[in-house]
Amino acid sequence: MFLKAMPFELTFADDNNQFLYYNNAHQEPNTMFGKRVRVQAGSRLGTVHASLPPARMKNVEWVVGVLRNGDQEYVRTIVPGTPEGVINTHNYQAMYYPDGSYAGINEIIFNFQPWLDWYLQTTGQRLVGGNAPAAGGHGSHGSADATSGASSDTPSHGAADATSSASN
Repeated sequence: MFLKAMPFELTFADDNNQFLYYNNAHQEPNTMFGKRVRVQAGSRLGTVHASLPPARMKNVEWVVGVLRNGDQEYVRTIVPGTPEGVINTHNYQAMYYPDGSYAGINEIIFNFQPWLDWYLQTTGQRLVGGNAPAAGGHGSHGSADATSGASSDTPSHGAADATSSASN
């Protein structure tokens, strides 16, 4: 009940790259940002993402690799091409056993727009123009797609960004 009540889509893949959990708060996958269905639980990540084009699957593998190897603690993406009023955000977080060895990936998917709107209204602040690139640019790792959030045609590998401290 606790995990289903979270205002996010939560997924977990273990150290064997098996997709083991999602909080399936949505009964209809088409209402989800990271479309998952119950029968995928227990499947390998390659099977879960089997419908992706090879170039995008490469980026799923890249995300898993940098987290598994400890090159980064997390990878954040914003899925481009989402409808007005939606900032489809995916956060992939490496998890570790008490002995420090890699345990898997915790993914949090949510629409950041309502949170941003609330923050701006509550604080009286506003967004102004800037020079940050659009989704899929600096601070992310390529353009994520709406199916997996971890995929793009070309991942970018640059310096750490000041906002998230994530290094590319």
